[in-house]
Amino acid sequence: MSKGGSTTSTSSIDPQIKEAFLTNFQQAQGVAGALPTQQFAGFNPMYQAGEQALVNTGLAGPGISGTDLAAQMAAYGGVYQPAAVQASQLSGSNISNYLNPFQNTVIQNTLGDIESARQAANRQIGQQATQARAFGGSRQGVAEALTNAAYGKQAAATAAQMRTQGFDTAAALAQQDIARQQAADLANQSAGLQGAQLRLSGANQLGGLAAQQQALRLGGAQAVMGAGGARQALSQQQMDAIRNIGLQRLGIVQSSLGATPANLGMQSTTPQYSNPASGALGGALAGFKLSGGNPLFALGGGLLGAISG
Repeated sequence: MSKGGSTTSTSSIDPQIKEAFLTNFQQAQGVAGALPTQQFAGFNPMYQAGEQALVNTGLAGPGISGTDLAAQMAAYGGVYQPAAVQASQLSGSNISNYLNPFQNTVIQNTLGDIESARQAANRQIGQQATQARAFGGSRQGVAEALTNAAYGKQAAATAAQMRTQGFDTAAALAQQDIARQQAADLANQSAGLQGAQLRLSGANQLGGLAAQQQALRLGGAQAVMGAGGARQALSQQQMDAIRNIGLQRLGIVQSSLGATPANLGMQSTTPQYSNPASGALGGALAGFKLSGGNPLFALGGGLLGAISG
């Protein structure tokens, strides 16, 4: 059988520490009550200018218009079809345009001269026949016939030669015009191809320059926005510092006080329990050892142990 009891201990804090703690608590309440609403720094003009430039460049920057123009140039160059060069041929109607308009006149004049010569030759034959008293005879007729045939042959040959020369000259002139026309067509075709190639090359260069220009504009706008953002961040830090000055001061006071005290003068009760049997046994054992084995001392120690237990 055991019996129990309780003991009460009282602890108290140092009055100065308690006063400092309460003062700190009141200061914390004041700081919390006076703490303003969190404020945020607005976009400054530099940031807004960079943002506007970024929007303008992204939606309708000079690089975009340059790229559109490059695409049009590439489209024009890509669909270019050179004109086919036709091989021209000579025809009678074409050659007639190159014949000397005075050719027939020249031929007629030449034939007239031949005819005059023929007539003169026949007169000479007649004179000779008259002198030989054979005028109108067979010999005169044969001589005139031979003369007429010779002059007729000469007239035909001369006319044919002159017409041939006129035709050859006209054909050569027409051929030269055809050659010049074909050369001009080939030159135009070559110029058109070169123009198409230049447009394609220009489109390629223009597209690359437009992309670089667009990238430079966007990079510049982003750089301006970054500078404006840095200023905005600085303004935000300044606003936060003004708002947090009370919290910083309170933190310094709290660090000086250290940890919060364990209690502020509170009481605590600790129960105690006893066991007479265990006390008697322990007392008897102690008296026996102290007496050097005397039973009387062991009995007395047991009684004392039972009473105290």
